[in-house]
Amino acid sequence: MKRDLLKTKNTSMREFLAETLGTFTLVCIGLSVNAAVLLSRTDGATIIGCLGWGLALTAAIYICGGISGGHCNPAVTIGLASVGKLSWRKVPHYFAAQYLGAFLGAVVTYCVYIDAIQNSNGRELKVVGENGTARIFSTFPNENSSILTCFVDQIVASAFFLLLINAIIDKKNMECPKGLVPVAIGFTNLSLVLFSFGFNCEGPLNPARDLSPRLFTLIAGWGNEVFSVRNYFYFWVPIVAPHFGAVIGSWIYMLFIENHWESEYVEIPQ
Repeated sequence: MKRDLLKTKNTSMREFLAETLGTFTLVCIGLSVNAAVLLSRTDGATIIGCLGWGLALTAAIYICGGISGGHCNPAVTIGLASVGKLSWRKVPHYFAAQYLGAFLGAVVTYCVYIDAIQNSNGRELKVVGENGTARIFSTFPNENSSILTCFVDQIVASAFFLLLINAIIDKKNMECPKGLVPVAIGFTNLSLVLFSFGFNCEGPLNPARDLSPRLFTLIAGWGNEVFSVRNYFYFWVPIVAPHFGAVIGSWIYMLFIENHWESEYVEIPQ
């Protein structure tokens, strides 16, 4: 069949394609929710935003989970690799796919909402403030939250996220059916992370989801201010902190739960 000409048997390429599409889905849907809420000034923005991102992650995992595991997040990749659930040799192409997919997601969101974005403030692209539209694409700190607070916030949030992901995928724990894993992880992202840890810096949690769209806004006309907020001390927080938190959360689960299951063995009759 002709479609076989487009088929690859290379495992790394299959994983790369899956993570690219999954992360694209997550970011495009999530950023579009941000755009719809921010540009329409909808009441209940926090609830709508959290629901949107939770469902976006669920959809993304359903799309690519069967091939790549549906990480769609470099912090998840690092967290799982740190406890031996992913080979370290896979990390580079997972990262490349995730950052590429997130960038493409930002591009498509911008194309869909370009008229509303440009008309929201007299065609002036503002980064922060009442009419700031860069928040559609990337996160920015609460004016009352310090950089240290934001850093700790993202370590704790990411630790909880990976703690729960490890619990959900642990077949010896509550035996979550494979088909419900995306729903469980999406609900985790929705309830624990975005609802609980969204105040200080809008709950980025995902380095690719934050950095790639931030790079896009730099290119698309928002200017250097997307990186220079808080004298360049903030933009690295959503990149670095989630990786630390993900490793911590994964190791906490392994040390407190996973290492202590009874070993499976076959008793040999005497």
